Amino acid sequence: MDGLPSEVMGDIIISLERAREEAERLAVPYYERVFALIIHGLLHIMGFDHVQGGNEARRMRYREKKLLGFIASHPLYQRLAGSPG
Repeated sequence: MDGLPSEVMGDIIISLERAREEAERLAVPYYERVFALIIHGLLHIMGFDHVQGGNEARRMRYREKKLLGFIASHPLYQRLAGSPG
């Protein structure tokens, strides 16, 4: 595992059933919701938190949107999600 730390930094647990329900409720594609949850979990592992609100919550939301936009614009994601690419 070149360049990867040998320690586990954290766990991300996602209920795909709940992700599907949330995607339907939010009217967003299923894969977009799953990737958003992965990004959200990664940011928590990196130390970001939104629970207290304020500037930290804004910074976390900004990073979530920026990372999701980067992923969603990638041709591999577009193929996975069935979008024209």
